[in-house]
Amino acid sequence: MSVYKRQEIPKLLNEIKQGITAQIYLLFGERYLCRNTAQALIENLLPEQERQAINLQHIDGDEEDFNRTLNLLKTFSLFSGRKIFWVTDTKLFYSKGVAKNVWEKACENNERNEPGQALRYVLQMLNLAALSPQEMAEENIASLSATRWKSLFGFSKPQGDLSWAQDLLADMPADAAPAKDIETDAATRYTHALEAGIPRNNILVLLAETVDKRKRLYRYIQENGVILDLSVDPGSSAAAKRDQDKIVQELLHSTLAKYNKDIDSQTIPVFLERVGFHPVAVVMEAEKLALYVGDRKVITREDVDAIIGRTREEALFELTEAVTSGKLEDGLLIIDHLQASGIHGLAILATLRNHIKKLLLVRSLQEVKSPAYTKSLSFPVFQKSYLPRLKEGREEWSSLLWKSHPYGLFMLFQQAARFRCAELQGGLKELLTAEYRMKGSPVDSRLIMDSLLFNLMRRKLQGVQGS
Repeated sequence: MSVYKRQEIPKLLNEIKQGITAQIYLLFGERYLCRNTAQALIENLLPEQERQAINLQHIDGDEEDFNRTLNLLKTFSLFSGRKIFWVTDTKLFYSKGVAKNVWEKACENNERNEPGQALRYVLQMLNLAALSPQEMAEENIASLSATRWKSLFGFSKPQGDLSWAQDLLADMPADAAPAKDIETDAATRYTHALEAGIPRNNILVLLAETVDKRKRLYRYIQENGVILDLSVDPGSSAAAKRDQDKIVQELLHSTLAKYNKDIDSQTIPVFLERVGFHPVAVVMEAEKLALYVGDRKVITREDVDAIIGRTREEALFELTEAVTSGKLEDGLLIIDHLQASGIHGLAILATLRNHIKKLLLVRSLQEVKSPAYTKSLSFPVFQKSYLPRLKEGREEWSSLLWKSHPYGLFMLFQQAARFRCAELQGGLKELLTAEYRMKGSPVDSRLIMDSLLFNLMRRKLQGVQGS
């Protein structure tokens, strides 16, 4: 049939209402958008709410038995009407071709201090390489050679410290590892079954975050089913930010409309800044605002200030700024507010560690003789000359750097230039000591955090004295 973009969803739903349906639908891209759209799709395919419990079967792709799903798909239902099989997080379109995307998602979740989600993606990458966590434990994922990494996962080994991935695997509960059952021919068997024909009223809805478009099953669905491309550029370019803001605004307005509410146009930028591109959070915060204003129809800046204060991300960013700028008083105040609002000390440590590791990586790049970095580089020269030359031949360096906005990188380079590598390494040691104390000492975490800040300042992690 065809491939639909996010903007074309109303058109697709209208076609379904007119009786134009397919037997297989594939939705891929941003996780929340896929689930939300799938729900709308299913409500139109099965409009009778009371029949959804009987005629809708949900299958978790992380635990899917491909043979069982295929057998169900080929079986005639005992009940009348459509039978929908909804598979979330399907692995049918996974291959080594998408392993790099899976790894980047693991890195993003680790950066956000979400170890559960980060582990989920690391396990998926191991499955793509037909490895169990136990097998990888014997090799140590962080110590794999560049050649071994590429042969297993199909892309070059990332630079930097990968010990966090090994730590996640080491700390993983025994029952958390999925069975190593991603069969390379599963997608082919699905394709054969669909080509041979399945009962007319059976419909398969597949959800995936990443797909390998080279797979035969993808091409089959493109020709005979419906594909919804709900992917969103996660970058920080102007175009990516515009797309992200548009999605957030759509979710904000659609959520408020359910409560017969609206938001002052001048307040929307404040909402966007505080929530960011987190679709689930957007919906939750919009619902809070709608309930908070009571009978009032329009949400104002004062409402947003009252309900959506400084986000955790904003506060953690301010903390890293205070530490690298040597503002001890500001740092102590921010840490106090973070812990008072329920942010665990280990999460704060993780943020500081990631920031100092980035500074150390950038500082090491500044030691490269060609291209040479100087503190006097202006932003235009940095963006148009220095940065392109630095990237040449360094595609394997952390995607965290190359996906950053040029001005953000420029500021990071300026920060890193204030320090010596030894000072940054000393800061990482202080963080490790604080982490050990927090995990194995009865001392209050607030005292540990305050002591950490004093020690970091003593090691001249404060711009002015270190410059």
